Amino acid sequence: MSNDTEALRMTSDSLLDDLEALEALEEEKRNVALGSHRLVELATQIEELAHRVLAGALGQRQLSQEVQAAAATGQLADPESAIADTREIKLILADWRDAERRLAEAAPGSAAAASVEAEIERLRGEYRTAFDEARRRDV
Repeated sequence: MSNDTEALRMTSDSLLDDLEALEALEEEKRNVALGSHRLVELATQIEELAHRVLAGALGQRQLSQEVQAAAATGQLADPESAIADTREIKLILADWRDAERRLAEAAPGSAAAASVEAEIERLRGEYRTAFDEARRRDV
């Protein structure tokens, strides 16, 4: 996988994690009393995540254009592959360990914690899929 395609995968993963975290925060905000200070805290966290999602989406568009151009000119090893193609298990585990470390450092209930929790769930599923595929190949 090229640097651009790996960056595209990482950007896509990050966007999915942030969108899940945004959804969780927005659901929590819907149930907070209108006079609560928590309402403003949640709205602030949502705004911060939304800015990050917008920046990620803009970066992803640029990366997508670069990867598509590389595929069109024959510079991409496997132009038929997709972003969702499974990464090596060791890379998934390294990302998972890193996410667990970041969760331990994040303030409970913060936007950062919500984002990392969503990332951990995604990595857990990605690992499960990669493990199952590796087992099928070995049989």
